[in-house]
Amino acid sequence: MYYIEDKEFGRVYVSKRAGMRNITMRWKGDSLYMNAPRGVREAKLRSTLDNFRVKLRASRDQNTVAYHIGQVIQCYGFTLTIEEHESRRNSIMFKHSSDNVAVLVPKGLDLEEAESKQWVSKALKLAIKNHAQERLIPLAQAVAERVGVAPKRFVLGRGVRKLGHCTPGKVIQLSRSLMFLPEELIELTICHELAHLTHMNHSKQFHALVDSYLSGRERELEKKLKVFKWPVVR
Repeated sequence: MYYIEDKEFGRVYVSKRAGMRNITMRWKGDSLYMNAPRGVREAKLRSTLDNFRVKLRASRDQNTVAYHIGQVIQCYGFTLTIEEHESRRNSIMFKHSSDNVAVLVPKGLDLEEAESKQWVSKALKLAIKNHAQERLIPLAQAVAERVGVAPKRFVLGRGVRKLGHCTPGKVIQLSRSLMFLPEELIELTICHELAHLTHMNHSKQFHALVDSYLSGRERELEKKLKVFKWPVVR
């Protein structure tokens, strides 16, 4: 067994076996393992990774995301809690207060099933919608003022993989999913997009500008974002 390095999945462990006809992949904890026929070249392994990348992300997130009754999920400025209800068995309900949203799942729902995880995850993403509008836009405006730049406007999107985007027209879109991150990582994403107002690329000059916006913490925060354990299936 040996490993290849992947930009997204890190070390991917490869085992080549006689008699195999196809490449198979599975997660063991946070590590991805590939079984491949003998003689398969690395280029083929990498192209297979790219072809199945979306499915691999989904299966990884389903394996790592776990829910339980009474769970408290800290969001930016408020909390989400997972509770039970005994009303309609096929519905998830919400109970809102100023600093908490209770996500009420049917009593007896098996939260270890993949389908249930997807269902609860979608509910959590919906639960942050109003809070995102109230909190993310003012934060982004404050950060832009602090670093001395002025986008045309900020808008919110529903993306869960792409956290931010700067258009050629200087409109910055931020994902509502940023609400699941601590404030310092939200600011990392905001500063990244604000730097695109000056550099529409990822050059050394771009990263130097991002780093200056973050008081020299870009690399530190990027590492934290890379290992952040999302509470939703992405």
